[in-house]
Order: sequence, then structure tokens, then C-alpha cells
Amino acid sequence: MAAPDGLWYPAAPSDNPPPLVDSHPPDPDPPKPPAPAERRREVEAARPRLARWRVPRPRRSDALSDTTARLIKLLLILVPSGWAVGYLYPPINHDVGCLLEIAHRWVNGERLYVDIIDVNLPLVFALHAIPELLSRATPFLGWTAMTWLTICFFVAIAASFFASRRLVHVVPSLAHPLTEAVVPPTLLFLFIVLPNENFGQREHLLMIAMAPYVLLASARAEGADGRLSRLFIWSVAISAGVVLAQKPHFMLIPLAVEAYVLAHRGIRPMLRDPVPWLIGGITVAHLAYIVLLTPNYLRFVLPIMLDSYAVMGGTSWRQVLLGASVLPTLLALLTLGALAIFLSRTVAARVIVAYGVGAALAAAAQAKGWPYHVMPAHGSAILLASVTLSQMVDRYLPLSREAHRRPVAAIGATFLILLYFQAALSMTPFHKQRDFQDSPTGVLLHVVERNAPNRKVLVLSPGIYPHYPMINYAHARMAMRFQTMWVLQGIYADCEEFATLYTAPEDMQDAERFLYESVSEDFDREKPDLLIVDRVPGIPRCQGREFAYLEYFQRNPRFAEAFERYQHLMDVERYSIYKRR
Repeated sequence: MAAPDGLWYPAAPSDNPPPLVDSHPPDPDPPKPPAPAERRREVEAARPRLARWRVPRPRRSDALSDTTARLIKLLLILVPSGWAVGYLYPPINHDVGCLLEIAHRWVNGERLYVDIIDVNLPLVFALHAIPELLSRATPFLGWTAMTWLTICFFVAIAASFFASRRLVHVVPSLAHPLTEAVVPPTLLFLFIVLPNENFGQREHLLMIAMAPYVLLASARAEGADGRLSRLFIWSVAISAGVVLAQKPHFMLIPLAVEAYVLAHRGIRPMLRDPVPWLIGGITVAHLAYIVLLTPNYLRFVLPIMLDSYAVMGGTSWRQVLLGASVLPTLLALLTLGALAIFLSRTVAARVIVAYGVGAALAAAAQAKGWPYHVMPAHGSAILLASVTLSQMVDRYLPLSREAHRRPVAAIGATFLILLYFQAALSMTPFHKQRDFQDSPTGVLLHVVERNAPNRKVLVLSPGIYPHYPMINYAHARMAMRFQTMWVLQGIYADCEEFATLYTAPEDMQDAERFLYESVSEDFDREKPDLLIVDRVPGIPRCQGREFAYLEYFQRNPRFAEAFERYQHLMDVERYSIYKRR
């Protein structure tokens, strides 16, 4: 700007300056933006790498197809179902055969604890009378009581399975995808595969009835029983009460389970809960039946049992508790229980632990250590393992609940395959069915069918096998009040110093005198076609001599006179067989 004096000065800043104009010419070849794929590679390269132990998020393509998952679940149902068919073939369990034969005689009119002497409670024979009555009611089918008993167990297994499957979805602490997928097929394994040759035992029935009872106890402890109908709850409780009342030792199980439920819920809800009252009421009713209708059990059988049966086997409850079966089961329960309780914090796992401890104590209380006594405790440990494994996966793997649904079928199948593999290793499946014809039972059955036209036999043996179930398949009858020589086993369990091999009749205690007289009387009255004598008495040697049943009873004049009409027929393994002339 020119000043008045003719000089030029810089212009003053303006409030509205002119806009800036880029004086550079435009770039004829501008850079292009990066392609999407290149941009993704740059982002992936800049992202920090995951640690090697981190598992990438599963893609949709990693999931099993719906068809594959359904096939796996169907397989987990079909395998145990096919396994169950094998139990329809002979032989049935020997204890089961003995109980069925007693129930058969009872239905025919013989009196319990008078005409038939056995240590089991009346309810046991009432349950075993059901297949006997079904066999008589359906002669057009031609099914024996043994077949009907197996079918009754199939029905009980199906009812327990569906009730337990429903309860798994009701119990809040079991509401996990993998748990819901693993527990039901595990129960089928426990009900069908685990029993093997003990299929049909009282402990087997106990394990079947306890599964819905334990799951119902979990629902009660968590306050979810309101989602179940009264009919459902009462059905589960009554079934459990009937099965538990078979043996007094079984009552240790509800005591342990209900004690936990009481501690968890408090006394007031328990007073309104029908389950413990129903179980207790059935037990009291059974006791009243024994006192009023079968008083001989308390007056006569129970004293003999305490003197003789209780000492059989030479073991105490402490030895069984610390033995090779019960102690490892308890350790497994406590270990798995600690994982489930403190890591997954599961109420259902605590109830299963209570059930397992009660079952283990019940096995120890019987003081025998027989494998089927421990079966419910073993089953509880396997059930707890399935719950613990599935809930650990559900709780701690970095997957969403929806993502868990993808591998559950495969994980469940893997767990069940391990169970089936271990079961096959521990005991060959159905080996008794395959070898039945050549087994002692099959051979004796052949002898009885050819030489006992009246189907009456008298067996002097310390054990139940093999004459049971031979008597069942031959449709024969035991020609005495006792089924075995268990009374003599208890009386002669120890050989005292300077003791005689056989107690003189005038020195016998009441229990031995009754057996001595009743067996001789029954032998003379029944006139069995065959007398089968076990040469292995199950009694320790005394004074360097072996106890011999035939020599023992021949001291009785009535037995000796009746035996004169018999001649030696043959020896089969450890048995000497005499036929009536």
C-alpha cells in the first residue's frame, strides 16, 4: 500500500482474508486405497499373537452335523439296549434264583419262616413273587418267572431312566449342556452293563431306584421341586422306600442323603417335605408286617442269623470298610467330590457324595465284602465322575453355552466308551451265558432232568451256586426248609482246641438241633429223587479231619433209615449224587 509520503508499507491484516489456493498442479497418478484382503493381512500382522495354550474360537464348520450328533446319541441308547438282551439267556444270578424259588413255594401256600427258612425279610419275597404271579397269569406266553423277572427289571430301568432324564433338566446345578448329555447314558451303563452277572440282585434294584431319588433330593435341596408334580414326587419316593426297606442296612443311604438336604434347606421346609415321611412310613409298615404277620422271623430266624449267618466269611465291618473294594470307592468319592464341590460348586455333586458314602457304609455294615454289596457305591462314584467331568468342561472351558452344544455328543461318547472298555476288561461280558451248557449248573441240570422224574432234590452244600439256578431251570423243588447249610457254617466256623468234629446231639444248641432234626425229617418225608452232597463243606478242618455232611446227618436215625433207600449214582466235580431206588 502506498503511504502519503510515497513509501510502501505491508498491508494490515484483514478480518476476512481471501481463501488459500493450492498453486501445485494436480498429481496425474494418485495412490489407490489398499484392497480389503491386503488390509486384513495388515491388521492380522499387527495384532499380537495368541499364546500357544489358547484354543481358538470354534468355527461353525468345526461343529458336528445334527445328523452325526443324533446318531451318536442313538448309539449310546442302542448299545446298552442290545447288551440287555443277553440277560434273557440262562443262567440268572444264583441268589436271584434262590429268592424266586422261595417266592414260588410261598405263592404255593408254604409259610415263610416256618416251612421255608431264609434270612431275607418278607418284602424281598413279595417283590420276587411279582414275576411268579405274572408267569401264572400269562400261561399263553410260556414265559417263566425268570424271564418275567428280567422283563420287570427292564421296565424298572426304563422308568428310572426317563424319570432321571427329566430330573437332570430340572435340577439347577445340573443345567449344563454337557451334563445333560452325559448323565442319562451314564445311568444306562450303571443300570445295564455294570451289574453283569449280578443282574437282578437286590443291590441292583437299589441302584436303579436310587438314581431318581438322589436327583430328586438335589432338586429339593435347591428348591426346584416345585417344578415337579406331586404324583411324580410321590412315585419316586414310594419306589425308593419300597426298595430301601428290603434290607435294614440300606437305610444308611436315606439317612446320609436326607441329612444333607436337612442341613441345606433347614428344618421347616423338611417338615413339609413328603419324601422322608413316605420312606419312613414304608419302613415302619414293613416292620409292623414282620411283627404282626411273620413273628417267627423275630422269634426264631433272627437269633439263628445273629449266631450263625453274621459270622460267615470271617470278616467284620471294619475289614470290609478298609478292604479292597469299599476303601478305594470312598477315596474316589471324596476326591471327585472335592473337585465338584470346591471348583464347580455343585449341590447335586454333594448329594451324590452323600449317597455314595451311605452306600459304602451299607456295604460295610453287611460285613461280607461280596461284590454285589459294593455295586451301589461303585455306581455312585461313576455317576459323580460323569457330573464332575461334564461340569468342569462346562464351567472352565472358554466357550459360550451355545458353543458347548457342538461337541457334547462326541465328549459324551468318549466318556462312555471308556466305561464300556473298563467293564469289558474287569469281567468278560456274558461268559456264563456262553459256557452255560458246560458249567456246573448246566451239568447238574442235565443230571436232574434225566434222573429226577418227580423233580425233587435235596442238596447239602454250603453255597447257593450251582444248585441255584439249576433248580429253577429244572422246575424242581428243594426238599427241605433250608436252601444251604449256612447254619452249620456259622456254628463250626472255628475249631476250638480239643473240640470234637461233630457236636453230640445232646450237646447241640437250639439252632443246630433244629437244623439237625428238620433236615432229617424233611429228607424222610419228602423222599427226593436225588440227594446231592457237596464234598467241599466250607467248614475249616478240625482235629485233622474234614467235615462231611453225609456223615454228620447219618448220625440221626431218621436220616440214616431214609438214606438206606438211596444208591450212589455218580460224582460230578465236587458233588456226590445219590439216586432213590
